[in-house]
Amino acid sequence: MIGGFIINLCSGPTWFSPLTLVHPKTGLQTQTILSVRLPRAITSVLVGAELAVAGQLLQTISRNPIADPAILGVNSGANLALIVGTVLGIPFTISARFGLALFGALIAFCVVLGLSMTRNGMQPLRLILGGSIFSGFLVSVAYAVSLLTQTTAQYRTLLVGGFSGITYDSVWLLAVILLVLLVVIFYLRDSLTILTLNDQLAQSLGSKRNGTRILASLMIVLAAGGCVAVAGNIAFVGLGIPQCIAILSGHRFKQTVGQVLLAGGAFLSFGDALAKSARPPFELPLGALSAILGGLFLFAFLWRKQGALTT
Repeated sequence: MIGGFIINLCSGPTWFSPLTLVHPKTGLQTQTILSVRLPRAITSVLVGAELAVAGQLLQTISRNPIADPAILGVNSGANLALIVGTVLGIPFTISARFGLALFGALIAFCVVLGLSMTRNGMQPLRLILGGSIFSGFLVSVAYAVSLLTQTTAQYRTLLVGGFSGITYDSVWLLAVILLVLLVVIFYLRDSLTILTLNDQLAQSLGSKRNGTRILASLMIVLAAGGCVAVAGNIAFVGLGIPQCIAILSGHRFKQTVGQVLLAGGAFLSFGDALAKSARPPFELPLGALSAILGGLFLFAFLWRKQGALTT
């Protein structure tokens, strides 16, 4: 992750050597590093780490290896709230964006949670199915609103994702979210590890399944809402990074969550560096780039792993 962070700092329309990062030659270089590249590089690490951990949380509580925070409708709810905020003319400070995104994500989560509840508590399969259906509905509504109100440019920006124009306000917001996420994960670490077992065995070991799942889901909402507010939609990270780590190190949550966090931060750092420098002075859409790179990486990883198992 440190290597990705340094490469991201060096990357941009103009390449800065590592020596330039330590001893800038001009005031413009100093300003560019401290005011533009540093907050962006930190944000890419934080967003990657939070999305990856949120994905691992969802895959753990749902026992579904292809679960992703977007499946809960969280991202779609946050997007819709941000589009509505644009239509209403709400000033888009980072706090306003986060408030809108969190509100939309939380409403979407509550609806999906209600769809997943039965007499026996929350059902993981219903959570995924309900989330997928409701997410599709919210995407359609957001697109319709953007067309009717001529805000398609803002909607497109949310869809493609990226870190252009990031400031230290975003860094502080994401840092606080990550701190809350880590504290709750530390508190739930044993319960989440037990949840990787079947429900009967988890209950016999004293796991409070529903409480753990609901609290973990709220952390998913918090992390995904904050990331959407800052960077828009960033694909693959929540789905692919936890799966790669699971293949390498197993599915025990307590032993792998740190690896997932570091891998997510590293992946998005390298992805953002490529997005900035592949076609200067323009940037590639990070959300699309991360989906393409991540999909190819996961496919190659699974292919190689399968080949190793059959030889």
